[in-house]
Amino acid sequence: LPPVIKNMAFQKFSNMEQSLFTRFVRLGVPTVDLDAQGRARPSLCNLYNWRYKKLGNLQHVHSWPEYCTANAGFCFDFQLINVEDFNGVGESEPNPYFYQNLGEAEYTAAIFMYMRLLGYPAERIAILTTYNGQKHLIRDVIRKRCGENPMIGWPSKITTVDRYQGQQNDYIILSLVRTKTIGHLRDVRRLIVAMSRARLGLYVLARANLFRNCFELTPAFDQLTSRPLKLLLAMRERYPPTRPYNQGPAFEPFAVEDMPHMHRIVYDMYQEIVAEMNAQQQYQQQQSIPRPPQGEVGSSEAAEEMDQSTEQDISVQPADTEMTQDPPGSPIVNEVEEET
Repeated sequence: LPPVIKNMAFQKFSNMEQSLFTRFVRLGVPTVDLDAQGRARPSLCNLYNWRYKKLGNLQHVHSWPEYCTANAGFCFDFQLINVEDFNGVGESEPNPYFYQNLGEAEYTAAIFMYMRLLGYPAERIAILTTYNGQKHLIRDVIRKRCGENPMIGWPSKITTVDRYQGQQNDYIILSLVRTKTIGHLRDVRRLIVAMSRARLGLYVLARANLFRNCFELTPAFDQLTSRPLKLLLAMRERYPPTRPYNQGPAFEPFAVEDMPHMHRIVYDMYQEIVAEMNAQQQYQQQQSIPRPPQGEVGSSEAAEEMDQSTEQDISVQPADTEMTQDPPGSPIVNEVEEET
């Protein structure tokens, strides 16, 4: 992406949007073209390799274990998830050029929480968006929903595509925000940056009918829209992944209907995990209760008294005090509906 020049005279008449590297190329300075990438899965590379001359893949993206296993809990390594209006609202503009989309922000948070509950490391997930307003909204949603929850926490980054240029992460959740016009993603250079940040998984939240009809974005969105536009989950899988990349999930894929549906899935998963942890802690506490040696006189009476006192005196504590608070999921959606 070029630098952002705010002075119109410098931008139009001095060509200061042109980078120094581009200037050197234009002036004929000798260059060496790199024609192979080693960052992403080949399938993810196909989303942007059309922009380069004969861009291929290095050998390790075909052989390393992390590239040869599927993303746990997901049916695809990349997918475009169509997000319709939430409570009748798509994109909003509370201040000029400060674009936000609450439905996409909530869906983004739900996917992040789902991944964390499956066991994905938070530092291997980044959330990107194309507008500053959406970046701040997603941060607010994450802070309210799960930021202080020790089971979930924060992703490694929540930032804009422009700010994330030159960086990468294993899994990227991308929010495109706009529902009325394409906006500045029409610049193909920004699209290439957005598509090329992920190594192993890319999940794009957008209004599919808007972006699929943009001619400049056709090479990438033809591939994105060739897959189902509802998020498909492999519900019984856990991280780290074990399923081979070229093999489908063992059970029938589970289709997520919309953002509230995704929050209900997260809510149910959270409740199930907390119940398992509390049951395990209760079992460990019961196993640690001392019992009298077998064979002693009166041992059966003592054991019976011990059992009775145990039931009265021991109260099982939650595995973590944070878990007693409202869990992430469906109750969150109700709060959003009241606020809107």
